[in-house]
Amino acid sequence: MDLFDFFILSVLSLNNMLKVGFRASYGLLRVDTRSNSKTGEAVLIHKKGSKVVGLHCNPVQPELLLSCGNDHFARIWDMRQLKAGSSLSDLAHNRIVNSAYFSPLSGSKILTTSQDNRLRIWDSIFGNLDSPSREIVHSHHDFNRHLTPFRAEWDPKDPMESLAVIGRYISENYNGAALHPIDFIDISTGQLVAEVMDPNITTISPVNKLHPRDAILASGSSRSLFIWRPKKKPEPVEKKDESNNIICGGAKKKRKGKFGGESDDDSEDDTYASKGKNFRFKKA
Repeated sequence: MDLFDFFILSVLSLNNMLKVGFRASYGLLRVDTRSNSKTGEAVLIHKKGSKVVGLHCNPVQPELLLSCGNDHFARIWDMRQLKAGSSLSDLAHNRIVNSAYFSPLSGSKILTTSQDNRLRIWDSIFGNLDSPSREIVHSHHDFNRHLTPFRAEWDPKDPMESLAVIGRYISENYNGAALHPIDFIDISTGQLVAEVMDPNITTISPVNKLHPRDAILASGSSRSLFIWRPKKKPEPVEKKDESNNIICGGAKKKRKGKFGGESDDDSEDDTYASKGKNFRFKKA
């Protein structure tokens, strides 16, 4: 078995081990980065002939591993007792599971994205895992033969572990432009908290990642990478008494437009619509 036939899906830095998913029917291979060699044989962790599409290590209990595949399952494993058929829990889905992640702080919740246009949340890995705590219908569709699969990602800064970000497949009309916004969803209620968009970006953004400390979002769309930051609020300016001033003429600030024309817009930032919270973002 050639090690180069594998692709890395997850890294466990605690003991310098890589967990490597295989595209065919071998499942999981562990590699020791200190010696650049595999340890043991590959373990079948999903249905034979299926593809392992995601692996995630628990941030608090690194011996716990969460996997997902195109056999319609996400599975929890104990890395200390890893062998075929030894999963601790099997989380069934109706379609292919694009991603499965433990919550970033406590590691006690699970968030999955499936191609049946649903996000699924399990509130506790220590409770009953036969069915999810909630299912949230969201338009991320299943055209993955043309697109990178949509994956809902946790906000690592949220102490309540209730905020997730995911791109939207279905376009909506925003002042005449068909846009595909990036959605911020409260997974505890299923409510849309905010949506981020730019009228100049009409492509789909299936890849989105929030910064672990700062209010920054990175999104991948087509062959481009975009960085988003919250729009800064203007500082209050002390009003001066201009009653004795004589205005002889006014000048309007102009700047060159995208295609060489001129624009009278004084704002340098793009403003994005939001629902719920008043989120405003600008493109960095």
